[in-house]
Amino acid sequence: MSPSPSESSSPPGVALRYALAFAVLFACYEAPEGIGGRVLGSFAVTAALMLFFHAVAWGVGRWLGYRNGFHAYALEWRGSALARALAVMLVLKPLSVLVGVAVGVMRVQPLEKPLMGTALLVAALGVGVSTFVPSVAEDIVARGFWYRVWPVAGRGVGYVLLAAGVFVLTHVYRLGNGPLEWLMLFCTGLAYAAAVARTGSLWGAVGLHWGWNLANGLMDLQLDVNAVGQGGRILSAVTGLVALGLVVLLPKRRDSSV
Repeated sequence: MSPSPSESSSPPGVALRYALAFAVLFACYEAPEGIGGRVLGSFAVTAALMLFFHAVAWGVGRWLGYRNGFHAYALEWRGSALARALAVMLVLKPLSVLVGVAVGVMRVQPLEKPLMGTALLVAALGVGVSTFVPSVAEDIVARGFWYRVWPVAGRGVGYVLLAAGVFVLTHVYRLGNGPLEWLMLFCTGLAYAAAVARTGSLWGAVGLHWGWNLANGLMDLQLDVNAVGQGGRILSAVTGLVALGLVVLLPKRRDSSV
């Protein structure tokens, strides 16, 4: 059987073990963009390192005592949680862009030569995979680990705030964009973490997170979408809070591991 969730009063040796596990996960998550993207400028290396992260995450979960390493992050398969959250964000994100256009903080126009037919289908499938894999990776680091492995802030409001803060920090290469960027990430992070707390599964967060990234990617295949000044960040922050409100309306499901 998998181990019971750790308490915030874990002995120092256990806390050190969890801290080391998180450090490994965090470093391996940041490596694809840092090494593959920024140092080597290689998409192939970036993709390989991202896949490597998932292997490491599974190994860390096994090291922490879970038979299935991914269960350490509340990733027991929950297709319904994934599907519902994904559907919500695939509707909400485009709607937020339309609102942004209406209030003048977003500009949207069709691409001069949009993809059509088979080329569009292949590109859409590529966007689906290329957004899903890193979305799950980041959800493991920012949310799943703190929900199941080391719930130092509990599994309620404290957990949601902690996970949203960690989500900001996982975007180390974007922190230089300033406070509005941090605010946008924090607000969306609140929604994603709340989805975990309400459903008892990381798949709820994956659905919202992947839906956000997938919607952006799919729109970019047909449209030229640009923010006006800082309006895009503010709009995204508001969209995250709207998503949070929708998540709060969900009935809370007890985590089966408790």
